Amino acid sequence: MACHEMFERARVGRRVFDRGFLYEQKYKLADVMRLLGWSDEMNGQNVGGYFCHKASSTMPIFVKYANSQYDDRFLGLQEMRYFSKNNRTEDSPEFQWMKYGYGTEAWQEDHFIPLFVMRKEESDEAKYYYVGHVAAVNDLHTITRKTEGDGGATVNLAVANLRLARPLDPELFRHLTGMATS
Repeated sequence: MACHEMFERARVGRRVFDRGFLYEQKYKLADVMRLLGWSDEMNGQNVGGYFCHKASSTMPIFVKYANSQYDDRFLGLQEMRYFSKNNRTEDSPEFQWMKYGYGTEAWQEDHFIPLFVMRKEESDEAKYYYVGHVAAVNDLHTITRKTEGDGGATVNLAVANLRLARPLDPELFRHLTGMATS
């Protein structure tokens, strides 16, 4: 979609931009990196669901909804239960960065954590909906899970409830989750 079309769509739909991202718009991984000002484009394998880019103070999170190997899920219109990559804990560098200065006014300025969600049924398109940025990180802790088919091996995961700065549109929530809002 051309920029002028996106701006017109935003104006007509009364949708707002958030640090260059349009709520409910779909983005490819490369578009996200470019809009965040990353100097180099990374391979999707290296991003692996999220990447903490300290030079730009950003950590975009990409969730393949209902296709995750974990239980990433919306808890409501404004909150998501999120599971990290394998072998991460709340003390891993990216979560240390996330916690640094949390609870201060400067945290929002120093930490931009945009959340992107892809529907399982739309995975061939390789685009994620921008659902907003994380305004709060609650209940960050480490869990240990057994891996499947590995003879009982275990893996550590960091888990947190991510609270968005604003609630999702109920129609987008239904589209992404297949559930109606109450």
